[in-house]
Amino acid sequence: MSLLSVSGLQKSFDGVPAVDGVSFSADAGEILCLLGPSGCGKTTLLRMLAGLEEPDAGTISFDDRSIDGLAPQQRGFGLMFQDLALFPHMDVFGNVAFGLRMQKLPTAQVQARVHELLVLVEMGGYARRKVHELSGGERQRVALARSLAPA
Repeated sequence: MSLLSVSGLQKSFDGVPAVDGVSFSADAGEILCLLGPSGCGKTTLLRMLAGLEEPDAGTISFDDRSIDGLAPQQRGFGLMFQDLALFPHMDVFGNVAFGLRMQKLPTAQVQARVHELLVLVEMGGYARRKVHELSGGERQRVALARSLAPA
C-alpha cells in the first residue's frame, strides 16, 4: 500500500489550469521530487497536499485514508515553503517546537521530538540560537526539522 496516493488532481485559477490531472503514489521511506519550470503547478500541488488549497477535482489519500476536505493540521504531515517562514523572534528550539505546541503535546514529548529532529538535521547544538544567527543552509535545516516535527 502507498503511504501517499494522489489521483486526478486538478486546480484552475481564473479558468487557467495550474494542475491538470496529476496522479502518483509514494511508499513510506520514498523520497519524492517535483521538478518543472516556473509556473507549472509544483507549489499549487504541494499546497493541495497540505490542505492549504482546495482541488477542483481528484482525490488525496494518506496512510490509506482520504484526507480530502481535512484541515491542514489534521493531515499528519508538513510542508516546507520556499521562503522557509521561520519566526525571527523565536530561537531554533521554538521554531521546531511550534507545531507540536499548537497540538498541545506534553512538554516532555515536545522536548524529545525537537531534540530528535535537531540531531537528525545535524543542528543538535543550535537549539538556543536565534534565526538571524544562522547561515542560509542552517535555516533550511531548521525549516526542515519544523516541517517534520508534527509528522
